[in-house]
Amino acid sequence: MSNKISYRVTGLLAEGGMAQLFNIVCSDGRRAVLRQLHGRYVWRLKPRRRFVNGLQLRAELSPHERIASTLEFGSRWLKPYEIIELVEGVNLKVLINQRNEALRMHCDEILLGAAKALAYMHQKKLLHLDVKPENFLVDCRDRFNPLVKLTDFDLACTLEQGRSSRPSGTPAYMAPEQFNLKLSLRASDVFAFGVMAYHAYSGRFPFSGNSELQTMRNQADENVRPRPIGEYCPELSPRMERVIMRCLAKRVQERYPDMSACLNDMSS
Repeated sequence: MSNKISYRVTGLLAEGGMAQLFNIVCSDGRRAVLRQLHGRYVWRLKPRRRFVNGLQLRAELSPHERIASTLEFGSRWLKPYEIIELVEGVNLKVLINQRNEALRMHCDEILLGAAKALAYMHQKKLLHLDVKPENFLVDCRDRFNPLVKLTDFDLACTLEQGRSSRPSGTPAYMAPEQFNLKLSLRASDVFAFGVMAYHAYSGRFPFSGNSELQTMRNQADENVRPRPIGEYCPELSPRMERVIMRCLAKRVQERYPDMSACLNDMSS
């Protein structure tokens, strides 16, 4: 990107993982977010490479209505950075934890928006590999039509890389094949989406144990099945219950192969 955006920083938005995020105002008056590699990782090759890969993949996916899109990316003072659109609102984890009214009223629409974002990635032959509520931003200003956008592509990769690289992600959302076969597929994102959807509707994790280690064992074990979500959410439509439970199938061949197939069933 040749024409660099001129901006001023108005405050720290968030700090965590590998990144620092700042609220900025661009010279044309637009509000946006500056996301840059944290200084502690500047000289660490693996985190730096992962961060840069995420910048490039987000840019490849931008612009798109379901992606928190890139306005600019590059490197400044040895720090890789990206300027991304500001999404007004909060992440889905906040809505789940608060059992927010918008979530109660529009959980179907919010998850449909999340599915559209992931289906778009899968159509581009990319894996997200960190599908979880924190990485979906929800703009609820239109309370009848919440807007959902996917963010954080630091773990994202191509299909080929998913087959050959050691899987990484957030353990509570990782699929059995990632634990057992060290393999990441589009169906692995589908499984993570199922965990997120189950949690969003019921307030519970489908494979929760007495400890994080036990939860991971439950997820990896093909013989451990989640309780039907309809037991916790009797108001849930039979169609959505079938979709979520298929997403959570332990065997890859019993799961949706990708989020486009899942989206088709959600929309039908």
